[in-house]
Amino acid sequence: MGLLGACSSSAAPLAPAPPIVFDWSLNGTRSIYRAGLDASDTVRLSAGAADDEHPSERSGLVVFTSYRTGRAELYSVPAGGGAPTQLTTASANETDPALSPDGTKIAYVSDVSGVTKLWLCAADGSGQEPLTSGFGFAGSIEASPSWAPDGQRIVFVSTANGSANLFVLTLGGGLPTPLVTGPSANVEPAWNPDGTIVAFASNRSTGGSTNIFTVDVTTQVVAQVTSDTGRPPGLYHLGEWRRGATVARSHEPGAHGVGAVERRRGARGRDLLNRPARGWARAATPLQCGA
Repeated sequence: MGLLGACSSSAAPLAPAPPIVFDWSLNGTRSIYRAGLDASDTVRLSAGAADDEHPSERSGLVVFTSYRTGRAELYSVPAGGGAPTQLTTASANETDPALSPDGTKIAYVSDVSGVTKLWLCAADGSGQEPLTSGFGFAGSIEASPSWAPDGQRIVFVSTANGSANLFVLTLGGGLPTPLVTGPSANVEPAWNPDGTIVAFASNRSTGGSTNIFTVDVTTQVVAQVTSDTGRPPGLYHLGEWRRGATVARSHEPGAHGVGAVERRRGARGRDLLNRPARGWARAATPLQCGA
């Protein structure tokens, strides 16, 4: 996958690129890394024999899932580097952590009930509580929480209506409400900085290829952003939205990459990890530039 290149524009220069965090597999083990959105200053934040994945960063703290105890548990590490701290010690698997905008809470999923459901805890792992009791059915799966900028709403994936679709939970506001539904898989939601748009991956396009879409949270109007064809479902894994682009990870047979997808057409990608043979830029459709 690649980062989008610069657009032709007379606008003033952008502010320095914000950092992103991502997981990357080198030498057979997946670890957590930090880098600038312009591909600068790549730093490894975790190391070990077990895989670390699904990082989220806010207020100088990175939380992630690690399998170093033999099951999935939540850990944290300072964004500047340091020793990881284990946050959860349950007998269940706990994954998909997402830090709230103020860095004080973590939304995540736990399979303590037998299937993954949405949970909440403090940034230090204390105060764990389920968020969706009474929603869906016992076997419905929940995954991929993403916080709205107001810190009061969480968009997530649920199979409560039989397919993988997007729902929005307002903390203290009752049961989740549908955002994007249908027979296609609608997954990997990521909220934009002003809380009006959610980006997501879906195979709803003609031919069933996985592409990136956006949905207006108020009108629920869906727009297609990418137009890749002939690619398998599960290609895109979207992360946090930074400076008009949602950070994403792509997977192709034998390769994967990290980059950003912006909203207007006209710019080709540049590989964040500076490894063209492993990146998305070599095969990507021209994407949208600017927001």
